[in-house]
Amino acid sequence: MDEQQQEQEREWANNPRLDAWISEQRAAFHAHFPPAADDWDFSIESLDRLEALIRRRFSSSEEIRAERDSGPVGAAAWYLGEVHVRTAGAQWQYGAEPDLAAPEHDRPYVTIPYERIDEYPPADDDPAQDGRPLMTPESELRALFLRGPDNHLRDTLAPYHRVRDIEDDAQ
Repeated sequence: MDEQQQEQEREWANNPRLDAWISEQRAAFHAHFPPAADDWDFSIESLDRLEALIRRRFSSSEEIRAERDSGPVGAAAWYLGEVHVRTAGAQWQYGAEPDLAAPEHDRPYVTIPYERIDEYPPADDDPAQDGRPLMTPESELRALFLRGPDNHLRDTLAPYHRVRDIEDDAQ
């Protein structure tokens, strides 16, 4: 990754647009997903509860896409991303300015910070590709319906562990 790309990544991880989005979704989360006896704790296990609520509230990927800017979808996307941040050391990324050329792809996502790029080498078949996991929470919410009932939100954390599993197998 060249210096210009690194600078863009730093800007995408720290800008008023991202900060505002995170603040809005954090504030809306409990309004749309009230705490229960087993409060939301950002654990991997809590993703099962979030998934169940999403599957009850929505019936298709199209419904989620239609409500992508609504409170429930944004709040659920924020929570899913926060689990990645808190359990896998990912960081939020979001362009400082809206992408007017491709607004359908202009969504917050999480990835491993550039400083940890060496932990995630590129695949052997594409050495030029950045090997860090990247996850767009809203897309993963839609994927629950596209990939079927055997797809789970907790599975979105697997790419972070893949490298560790490979290293453990090599020892």
